Amino acid sequence: MKKCGMSISEIRHFIDLCMAGDVTLDARYDLLAKEESAVKKQIAELQEQLDFLHYKMWYFKTALVAGTEEIHMVDTDEGERVAPDIQKQYQEALAKCHDIKELIDYQKKA
Repeated sequence: MKKCGMSISEIRHFIDLCMAGDVTLDARYDLLAKEESAVKKQIAELQEQLDFLHYKMWYFKTALVAGTEEIHMVDTDEGERVAPDIQKQYQEALAKCHDIKELIDYQKKA
C-alpha cells in the first residue's frame, strides 16, 4: 500500500478493515478504487509535465540545429518579426513523427 502512495494512517485504516473481516470487503474495495483514481490523476499531471518538457526540448533542439531561435520567428505583412503559434508547429511535427526521440534528442557536436 505504501507503493501506491497511501499514508500511514490510510494503511492503518485499511489494515483495520482487513482485521474486521468480510463485512468490510466493500469498504476495502472502495478504498482501493479511490486510491486508483488518485494515482490516475497523478499520472495525468505528470504526463502534462512531460509533454511540456518535450515541447520545450523540441523548441531548443530546433533552435540549436538552426544555430538561432530566429528559426521560430516569422515576418508579418508589416515587416515585423514575431513568434507565430509555435505550439501549433510542435503539434504538427509531433503528428508526423513516430518516435518522440526524433523530435527532442539533440546530439552535441564534438
